[in-house]
Amino acid sequence: MANAKTSGTPHPGDRTFVGQPKPRDPAEIGLGSVVLAHEGPDEGWWEAEVIGINGRVFSLRWRDYPTQPTILRKATELALLPPGEA
Repeated sequence: MANAKTSGTPHPGDRTFVGQPKPRDPAEIGLGSVVLAHEGPDEGWWEAEVIGINGRVFSLRWRDYPTQPTILRKATELALLPPGEA
């Protein structure tokens, strides 16, 4: 049985992996996913959309402020939305 790497199907971490719109597990985060990120420790958490993936780093666009510069975050710096949100 072929796995995702040998079958050509994108998998988590690939630049072309399309994630779940509202992931319930970090492995489901991919292009188009809405997650929570923060600008700094005193800024709180805000909704952001994944617009790019480069290895273990995600490029994000703030959902409510799409004209702000793109931000970069590692998966460990993101949080999932509570069930029923977004």
